Amino acid sequence: MAGELDRERIAKYVVARRGSLGLTQEQLAERAGVTVKTIYNLEAGERWPQARTRSAIEDALQWRPGDLVRIGEGGEPAGASPRPGMDVVLKELDELNAYFADLRADPGDKRRMALAFLRALYGEPDGR
Repeated sequence: MAGELDRERIAKYVVARRGSLGLTQEQLAERAGVTVKTIYNLEAGERWPQARTRSAIEDALQWRPGDLVRIGEGGEPAGASPRPGMDVVLKELDELNAYFADLRADPGDKRRMALAFLRALYGEPDGR
């Protein structure tokens, strides 16, 4: 590891990957054989786990060894799936449009939660 790792970037990737796998923090912790606190700390960018723990988390996220460091150094996880085909992209965009339509009609709670999530995902706590 050369230099400081971008823990905030790592945290965003872990949260996004966990979400794409449909896992809660508890489920990820169970798969990796670590405590929920370990996952929470990693996703909060607070603590950097030991090598053995990182390896277990990478495995649970279906990434390759070293992917967390690679992400922290500005790269992409080597174990990430290849980019989806255009048909998959269009299907995903249709699904997103359906969710956004529901959020537009929502009186506020779901919309506020979705907005808070997107702000956290993009590292923009005050919005755009």
